Amino acid sequence: MKGGREKPFVRENSEELLFDVLKEGLFWAALGRPSEVMPFLRGKLLGNGFSPRAREELQWLLDQLERYYEHVSRAGIVEERHLRAVKSFYRDIVVVLSMERA
Repeated sequence: MKGGREKPFVRENSEELLFDVLKEGLFWAALGRPSEVMPFLRGKLLGNGFSPRAREELQWLLDQLERYYEHVSRAGIVEERHLRAVKSFYRDIVVVLSMERA
């Protein structure tokens, strides 16, 4: 890291990994395990020393995401609309993380 700023390559890979984990959670939900990835997400996102405001927003988003995974679990199948919803969660999380970095 130069000048205390994260390298763009590292950030891009981290964001790509985040999206992959969110998608994986979607497929676990369809298999009847809607909370499978939540401990990992909560640990990585909430345990990073973010401001109280960012932590609060991330906690709310993760709570909503878990409820959505439970909804997908009841459906028992992943559809295109579920992937679009996960992309929306991803964008919202990235916005909170980006505001925290600024």
